[in-house]
Amino acid sequence: MHLWLKALHLIAMVAWFAGLFYIFRLFVYQAENREHPQAVRVLKHASERLWKLIMTPAIIATWSFGLLMLANTPGFLTLPWVLIKLALVAGLTGYHLWVGHVRKRFAADDLFLSGRQCRMLNEVPTFFLIAIVLLAVLKPTG
Repeated sequence: MHLWLKALHLIAMVAWFAGLFYIFRLFVYQAENREHPQAVRVLKHASERLWKLIMTPAIIATWSFGLLMLANTPGFLTLPWVLIKLALVAGLTGYHLWVGHVRKRFAADDLFLSGRQCRMLNEVPTFFLIAIVLLAVLKPTG
């Protein structure tokens, strides 16, 4: 059972990260195409669909399968690397929620971030991904 939960957790995590990496690219294009209403309308629609159909189900599935794994093997909660990973996932969840806030503001034509800022913010999930994967694979004990 644990391996099935792990596989489903990883599949959901990949979908979640794909959305996190892609949505800020949509924001970059929206910020840089303010003068093209047709393009902006398409980008708003794309970011809404990405948020509702991929990112939201993926974060729910990632958390659900992760928590089910922990319920299945509660001893993991005594391992320092698991606690650090959970803290990182909580931080990534906060970032995800902030991205939702950005999406709502951009949908209302409140483009408070520049294309350059959106490009920089697009890199944030990379740091979480590297740290989380290294912890999960290397399982440091010290």
